[in-house]
Amino acid sequence: MTQDAPLIVRPVSRILVLAPDDRILLFFANVGHSVEPLRRPDALGFWALPGGGVDPGETHEEAAVRELREETGLIPGEAMPLIAMRDTVYSWKGRRIRSIERYYFARSHTTSLDCSGWQDGDKRWMTDLGWWDIESLAATDDIVRPPGLADLARAAVSGRLPTSPIVLPA
Repeated sequence: MTQDAPLIVRPVSRILVLAPDDRILLFFANVGHSVEPLRRPDALGFWALPGGGVDPGETHEEAAVRELREETGLIPGEAMPLIAMRDTVYSWKGRRIRSIERYYFARSHTTSLDCSGWQDGDKRWMTDLGWWDIESLAATDDIVRPPGLADLARAAVSGRLPTSPIVLPA
């Protein structure tokens, strides 16, 4: 793929979900190659928050609610505040993708998950949906997206959500 490949814009919503015991919900994106080949050439994917693409006619917040329900079975009991944003470009299957990401916060009252809403595409590359404690997240050598997630999760655990969305590194 060259830099001349057309840029596809993909709006994305993701959700930082905290369990009652302050663990964070992540899944493994098994994409078959490293997204950080210099640091982890052996990695076959990365850990990420639940979420996904915004459908036509849908707002970022509506997509966050839908994706959370589809991927986890969780339904937020209240509005999810927008806590962070990220704008990044990456390569995927020979295409250049500009991902315009919005990150929302939800507190779950349960750790029970239901993956029956996963779409066929999700099932091909999403694995290992589960709860991580914040210290394990901060200490892992695995690739985690977005960068800075452990610090954002610590702020959420301590009740210090940003009053306006912070900008995460690309």
